[in-house]
Amino acid sequence: MVKVLVFGATGFIGFAVAQALARSGHETYGLYRKPEKTKELARNEIFPVLGDTDDVSTWISTARQVDVIIDTTSPSDDPTKHTKIILDAVIKLGKKRLEHNEPKLVFIYTSGLWTYGGNPYSVKYESTPLKTDVELDYWRPSMEQIISESKIINGIVIRPGAAYGKSGSLTALWFEAAIKGELYGIGSKDVRWGLVHIDDLADVYVRALERAELIEGQKFNIVNNQSESMGDMLDAVARVTEYKGEIKYKIPTNQFEKAMTSTGVFSNKKAQTILGWNQRHLSFVDGINTWWNSYKAYTQ
Repeated sequence: MVKVLVFGATGFIGFAVAQALARSGHETYGLYRKPEKTKELARNEIFPVLGDTDDVSTWISTARQVDVIIDTTSPSDDPTKHTKIILDAVIKLGKKRLEHNEPKLVFIYTSGLWTYGGNPYSVKYESTPLKTDVELDYWRPSMEQIISESKIINGIVIRPGAAYGKSGSLTALWFEAAIKGELYGIGSKDVRWGLVHIDDLADVYVRALERAELIEGQKFNIVNNQSESMGDMLDAVARVTEYKGEIKYKIPTNQFEKAMTSTGVFSNKKAQTILGWNQRHLSFVDGINTWWNSYKAYTQ
């Protein structure tokens, strides 16, 4: 058992990660900004820590007590500044531990698959050079490098695919759109995504934490065994929601939508081999009835 602090513990990924850690017997602290989230964390045996990742003073005392820090936040306004604030504090904490001859502080950073560029249909491995053409993620490769190559902390990088299941995250937008009678995709039906069920993703963080001494500096792509096309996924949404209208595809109008048009095919073999991780849930299309029922339970 270790003590771990999860940034973004009330978010879609962060909450699932914190739950998985707590269920595995780890003493888990979850950073949150909205007071109404306190009971939700406590009910799941997660210790609530009120604070803001961009305000180090609100979480530094808890961070001094833990062995592992996990960042699952998704910065938007100024991502480079946001990540640097966290990383600077983590490095300072790491130096203190080394000065006291303590084991390295483990920092598990959540990146993303949009960091890749090049031929969209060539399989991307962790060893594939990062040459992202997604403006939204230009800053990530340099941050990944700093974290994974640090001599002061044990930095580990997780690159998740688009997560689905439970309340849905990105895929929830499609269910919501179908209910409103205006289902559409971004780009074209031929865009292909790498996806992962949220519980399969959370399992990776537990495995990485428990193997941290063996995987220092490593990066992992976390996706299902096959990619899925935008057309197939939206057809499945239309079928399960009994959507009667036309599925349309629109031109992206902002950086986020442009990123959503990125096709990517990724290998998960490294996670399987080193972490012993495997996809356990059905793909988005094959399990669409389950994901639809889950979405309704969360939102209706």
